Amino acid sequence: MKNMEVKEYSEEFHRQWDDFIRTSSRNGGIFQERDFLSYHAEEKFKDASILFFEEGELIAVFPAAEIKEDQITRIISHPGSSYGGLIYKNDSTLRDILDILEQMILYYIERNICSLEMRLSEPIFHKLPDGELIYLLWHRGFALKTQEISSCLDLTENKGWEKLSRKRNLTYIRKLEREGVIAEETEDIEDVYHIIEKNLTTRYNRIPTHSLAELKKIKELYPGRVHFWRVIKEGISLGAIVLFDVSDTGVHDFYIARNEDVQDIKALQLLFHKVFEHYHEKNFRWFNFGISSRNEQIKWGILEFKEAVGGRATVRQSWILENLAAYKKYEEL
Repeated sequence: MKNMEVKEYSEEFHRQWDDFIRTSSRNGGIFQERDFLSYHAEEKFKDASILFFEEGELIAVFPAAEIKEDQITRIISHPGSSYGGLIYKNDSTLRDILDILEQMILYYIERNICSLEMRLSEPIFHKLPDGELIYLLWHRGFALKTQEISSCLDLTENKGWEKLSRKRNLTYIRKLEREGVIAEETEDIEDVYHIIEKNLTTRYNRIPTHSLAELKKIKELYPGRVHFWRVIKEGISLGAIVLFDVSDTGVHDFYIARNEDVQDIKALQLLFHKVFEHYHEKNFRWFNFGISSRNEQIKWGILEFKEAVGGRATVRQSWILENLAAYKKYEEL
């Protein structure tokens, strides 16, 4: 590319960055938008994001943060999002992305960065096939640091999830409906959060990733793209999920929780069934459940529940380039 310019992110680029993600990028979504990243307190991370311009046109962005450990400075995909990576124009070619990646590496080398790490999103969220970046990360010396198993479901086939889920699920669902159990979207964020918080505390001895105040703030930022669903019977919430519309075609489930005071968890199957129908009618293609592993540890209970309602595997990868000082610039043979 001619006349490429790399610029450090500042607030003056906020709107231009988000407009690019929403209207021009091939592989961007809600988790890379500055509106989403802005719910974090400014002092929580040291932002190291950069933008790439060609003759004044924004062609790529990299949401990132700088961390220091033992006097070593590293750049990582922005920790304020589930995944990040290099986000580029919808019509970018392999050579375009190679040029951008090369400029990114050289930019951080000049700033004495020791390593560069990217946490990529699941490929289901991309508008077009997107193998160029993974190939080029390998080509330029990045190593696969880890990959996590993530579950997704194709919503385009009419009720195709019923074919993949356990057959007895429909029997459970019809029975629950006859008993007056209802799945609904709700604005009662506090009720949903209470279920999530108690579930995580009781089962895993940890707190939610977001505070109640943060979830409310995110909902204010994205009133039409962040959704709270619950399943209720006689006024009692039996379970809940929180959803993010990542793009116009993909939705991501950030929290799944059942009421710990209710032993039967089958109500969650009804809840997911209704959510799938809802997004199918909205012409979404993909439902993503998120990851069910940490490094080599597979969380079988969570994974098998997702499989039981129709989820099948995709992967979320992290790539790392160590020792940037030893990096050899690309030279075409």
